[in-house]
Amino acid sequence: MIMKNIVIILIVALLSLPFVANAQQANTLYYMNRVFQSQTVNVSQIPENKIQVGGLIVPIAGQLPPAFYFNYGNNSFNYNHILHFGKAEKKDSLVLDLPLLMKKVHRNTCIRGEFRLDYFNLSVRTKKNSVITVNLSDRFMYGTTIPKSLFDFILNGNKEYMLEGKPHDISKLSFGFSAFHELGVGYTAEIREKFSIGGRVKLLFGMADVSTKITSLELNTDPDMYFITATADMQIRKSTGMFEYDGEEFNFGDINQLTGDLAAFGNVGLGLDLGASYKITDKIAVSLSVTDLGFINWLQNSQIASTKGEYTFEGVELGFKENDEGKLSFGINSERYNMDHVMDTLVDLFEMEVRDKSYMTWLPSNVFVGATYQFHEKLGFGFLYRGEIYRKTYNQALSLSVNSNLTHWLSLHASWSLINNTVMNLGLGFSVRAGFITWFVVTDDVIGLVFPQKAKTVNMRMGCNLTFGHKKKVLNSATRL
Repeated sequence: MIMKNIVIILIVALLSLPFVANAQQANTLYYMNRVFQSQTVNVSQIPENKIQVGGLIVPIAGQLPPAFYFNYGNNSFNYNHILHFGKAEKKDSLVLDLPLLMKKVHRNTCIRGEFRLDYFNLSVRTKKNSVITVNLSDRFMYGTTIPKSLFDFILNGNKEYMLEGKPHDISKLSFGFSAFHELGVGYTAEIREKFSIGGRVKLLFGMADVSTKITSLELNTDPDMYFITATADMQIRKSTGMFEYDGEEFNFGDINQLTGDLAAFGNVGLGLDLGASYKITDKIAVSLSVTDLGFINWLQNSQIASTKGEYTFEGVELGFKENDEGKLSFGINSERYNMDHVMDTLVDLFEMEVRDKSYMTWLPSNVFVGATYQFHEKLGFGFLYRGEIYRKTYNQALSLSVNSNLTHWLSLHASWSLINNTVMNLGLGFSVRAGFITWFVVTDDVIGLVFPQKAKTVNMRMGCNLTFGHKKKVLNSATRL
């Protein structure tokens, strides 16, 4: 029962963290050429307007609606696979369904999240139909990979593995949270009206990072004493003032350390976006885009805790405790096993060597391959493949879309996607122009926004741009990638 309570807390934390913190899942946005934010996923896109300005720095853009993007993705389970209403006499009660959870868990459960704030965006199209872009943004990225064997160990225990004499291999386990400032400058050129190429160089300034680097990690159970022996070769890395190890104990920071992290500019990195589009015929076009090729060197408040070898865990202390009302309760001694104690125990148990040392992390990178067919002057169809490279995993998605620049002031977009191993992803997007102001909202899964407890994907991007130099006669976004 204690282990089940622990896993419930763990799962709820993993599900909720991305909302306050995947790399980009902007499949529907890819063909929205009325808003230059589509260049974040396809830098070879040629925006229609000569000049576009957006971000929180523009007063109206910071209000109607704010310029932000968030994404959450889980390739295995959703909230209702853990807790849901029961049947018959339990129809009005929430039921913890651990067997259902184990059925839904994949070999490697990948949970991703991103939150992005755009402070300033600028797009200028020159007379030669080339485009210069500038952006200033803050990005918060979260990602964790949990192997099925760890779920099995926590939920079902270790008896089966112990009797067979085999270990729980959880070397695929990983965790990473990074926050950084991004300053990007991009250039896109159109060649002979059929071919366009683009690139964006991004200067990155890391605010905070907590991540793992696990080469091997196995758990073996002694059949006689039931001690658990871990064989590990791993690192836990951090670059933040929120906690620090001084050689004897962990010290946790306060609001001042948090403010210091948000204002940090000493962790420097570099990112790169590349893209190319080619119009095969008047109706058919293809494109290729690669985003977030890059790294960050973490230099400020950076520490690495490393360990390699075998370590045995003999259990925790259980006992009776009297509460304020004089009643006895049985369980873990919460005063002894607090956060400080747990962290110190981990260091002692695994004999971790903690050093003040810099390190480098890679950004989660994405590959987009797209194709469009122009059915009518104002109606086109699109296909998009997206692959995400993150540490030891590779996640894929497919999308089919319908795109229409219906009038000179309104564009509508709809998509169906296979994302996170489910086909229940209906994407919608639109942009509305009133004078020199363009509003846009887009999501890859509108069902997930309405019923998040049933969704594996929840994302949305919205904003407001000041647009100038709009052509009155326009073609659909599927004709110009």
